[in-house]
Amino acid sequence: MAGTNFDLLEGMISTHINTKYPDIPPKEAVFDEEVETLRRSLAPLYSVTDEEFAEIKRKLKANIVVRMDLGVLIKNRQQHMPWLSARRESLDFFFWNRYKTYLEQVKHWNPRVTGNLSRVSDEIVDYLGDPASDSAFQRRGLVLGDVQSGKTANYTAICNKAADTGYRVIIILAGMQENLRQQTQERLDAEFSGRMSQYLLDPRQEIENVPVGVGKYGKDKQIAAFTSVTKDFDKNILQALKLSLHNVNTTALFVIKKNKSILNNLIKWLESNNFDARNAIDLPMLLIDDEADNASVNTKKEDEDPTAINDAIRRLLKLFRQASYLGITATPYANIFINPDTVTDMQGDDLFPKDFIYSLAPPTNYIGAASIFSEEARFSGVLEVLYPQEMDLFFPSNHRKELIVDELPPSMRESIAYFMLINGIRDIRGDNREHRSMMIHVSRFTDVQNQISGLVHSWVENVRSDLQNYSRLSEQESSAISNIAYLKTVWEKHNLNSKAGSEASPMSWYRFISEYLFAAVTRIDVRSVNQKSSSIGLDYYNHKDDGLRVIAVGGNSLSRGLTLEGLCVSYFYRRSQMYDTLLQMGRWFGYRPGYDDLFKIWISVEAIDWYGYITDAAEELKLEITRMRDAGQTPMEFGLKVRQDPASLIVTARNKMRSATPVKRPITVSGRLLETPRLRADTASLQQNEDSFRDFVNRLPKIGKKVTRGKITHLWEGISKDAVEQLIRDFKTHPWHLSFQGAALADFIRDCTDMTDWDVVFAEGSGETIDLQCGSSTLKVATESRIVKAIKEQISISGTKVRVGAGGVAKLGLTDDQIKEAEDKFIRINGKKHIPDSAYLKIERNPVLILHIIAVDRTKTDDKGNLRTQIDKDCTVPDYLYALGIGIPEIGDEKIAYYMVNMVELKNYFDSEEDEDE
Repeated sequence: MAGTNFDLLEGMISTHINTKYPDIPPKEAVFDEEVETLRRSLAPLYSVTDEEFAEIKRKLKANIVVRMDLGVLIKNRQQHMPWLSARRESLDFFFWNRYKTYLEQVKHWNPRVTGNLSRVSDEIVDYLGDPASDSAFQRRGLVLGDVQSGKTANYTAICNKAADTGYRVIIILAGMQENLRQQTQERLDAEFSGRMSQYLLDPRQEIENVPVGVGKYGKDKQIAAFTSVTKDFDKNILQALKLSLHNVNTTALFVIKKNKSILNNLIKWLESNNFDARNAIDLPMLLIDDEADNASVNTKKEDEDPTAINDAIRRLLKLFRQASYLGITATPYANIFINPDTVTDMQGDDLFPKDFIYSLAPPTNYIGAASIFSEEARFSGVLEVLYPQEMDLFFPSNHRKELIVDELPPSMRESIAYFMLINGIRDIRGDNREHRSMMIHVSRFTDVQNQISGLVHSWVENVRSDLQNYSRLSEQESSAISNIAYLKTVWEKHNLNSKAGSEASPMSWYRFISEYLFAAVTRIDVRSVNQKSSSIGLDYYNHKDDGLRVIAVGGNSLSRGLTLEGLCVSYFYRRSQMYDTLLQMGRWFGYRPGYDDLFKIWISVEAIDWYGYITDAAEELKLEITRMRDAGQTPMEFGLKVRQDPASLIVTARNKMRSATPVKRPITVSGRLLETPRLRADTASLQQNEDSFRDFVNRLPKIGKKVTRGKITHLWEGISKDAVEQLIRDFKTHPWHLSFQGAALADFIRDCTDMTDWDVVFAEGSGETIDLQCGSSTLKVATESRIVKAIKEQISISGTKVRVGAGGVAKLGLTDDQIKEAEDKFIRINGKKHIPDSAYLKIERNPVLILHIIAVDRTKTDDKGNLRTQIDKDCTVPDYLYALGIGIPEIGDEKIAYYMVNMVELKNYFDSEEDEDE
């Protein structure tokens, strides 16, 4: 009964506060007074303990201040008649209203968030086809959102409103893995259909189908489920139940895998059982393609047949006289924008979002890539670094499925111990019924994953046994038990005593272990999550009352779309450099209510650098969407813009990895800061870079005029483009760093007619000075200290997230007035205070060449004493590295360079076999 009282009291308080304060949340003191009054008045009926009431207050207080802004829409210029507002009065929005009620009363969303969710979903539905019209239509759109930010809630809102407005068929393509499809079906059972699908499609019909989720808030209308949690599309079951689209007088829902056999079976069934006399289906259909960048896009040439899944989706859409396709993705550099062969492929591919693209704004409590990996990250302290010296002993980067795993890395044991400990802390905080998950993702091979899972299970069992037998002994006696002593070491290392108690009153280790830890750990389960595992998977729904506590060991099954509820600890070590793959592997993005001070990510130093780089690229893209909206530009123009981004070359490379044919691509270089953080590690290339660099500096007095602007003294203006071209052409970078291609940039500078005069400036740091000959005088330049990595003949300057210079380096050489102009312009357009380097290239200014001398930091260590600079024994790295940055202003015509992607050079640097070994 206590659990019921907890839920009922929480719901009543939430409803009262949200009703009384629909527009502006109450101040904290007012909130406290209101809920205390409610508790007293409801105590005779709904009594809870002080600990439970404290948890209710904490959860509601966190939700009530959350905000969510509207997104950004870019659309086709062709006339599209808005239709939703004209039909609004005739619609009752039954499905949407019960979903809104569910979100507010069960998930305790505040009305400001549900109100904006309603406005966002209205805007998206309004750009789908009107299902009540007589006209045939084929609409194509795309929704962009952050990883784990709530895209499913958005498209669930769209489903509910689509059903309200007259869409009779809704098909959800829920990724490529069955566990993800099941999770999506389960979510839609609760938040759209309101009934448990496995009972609806039970041919025996032996179990009464009681309402769940939204079903408890209205049963006047129904959704017909044609798939279930236990069954993907199966025509035999539908035939046994005599189900077709025309004999259910309501919206039909299909949740299917993105699998060519499933799709082809669905197409055959639709053709056989649902065609009218015109060999078409005259029912409006909405197809929502979750993870639209994965497998849906045609990556073949124009004269070749489309890929199987792309072809099946297009044939499925053509079956319906009225069809709207809505792609959902979190990875903006996905293939849906980039077919690298011809420009017209994007327009010709029926899945390209030619009608509209909507970029979602995440709620304010979302913890995304920028919160963890950007230069101003709020949560950078959650990162625990994994180093190749340790990891390669256990999981070499090129390991195969035959790898024998007989021991866990020490860092993995530490992460598991940390997960056990914070389970106890969350129990103390009153989160007893909340899900808690840990992710271990170090191999794509299921055989390797299953071995790891077995070792983790054995160790957890040993620790659990020791806690059961010895945790109540005296502190001195229990500390003699090795597993308990190890847990204490991890407890002290991460200063968990203050998090279990408070800064003012920290909890002692002895009290924690004797009163809380065994009960917290005893419920932890270890499961493999892959297509070969025989476990029951991540059955969060079956633990909705007590909370599932699970250590999930997997690979690609953990990489796309699957939500790990209550993810507290991530242990991630994969060498992929693909932007979309890395972002999707970041299951730790999302919401951490009540434990954002506890979650941790064990991750390689290389991945940290790449995530930082990807984060900057993704933020730039969002700014570009806003700019293009304001300029009235279209999805086609946006697709071309993304295609011409240097960062998108990495996707091109993957599409062409099995071919030795070089790929030539037009790349936009104006408005971007291009740097050289990846260098060749061979002595000859480094020496050539130094010689070219020093020779250029020595000639500066002859080819330019030295000036002083503000505090910048090492600055020259009027440098001819010929000198800059030659330096860039001679400078050697690593082929893996695709965004700075010296030959292509040099050709561009040579051929460009409106960039004759350049500024040249040194980016100085606080390190020791180095002497450079500059004409007849000696120039003293303060070096910039950076940690580096040297591996596989590649040197990575990675102290600032795959950057050479610190943030804001593009402002060097500008006057104070120019800096203010650039920053004011950026804030005026974007409303954000964090100014990226690109902002300083969007005003009238000269192109700039930035010179860097990097002092290799060989002394900085992490908290484990590991050196941050990592140099393979086969690499020799000098004490000083020479690097460049160029900034070309985005004024006048767009500046295009033609880059070349050489597959022969690149393929050795890719984790090319991304598919899981199934």
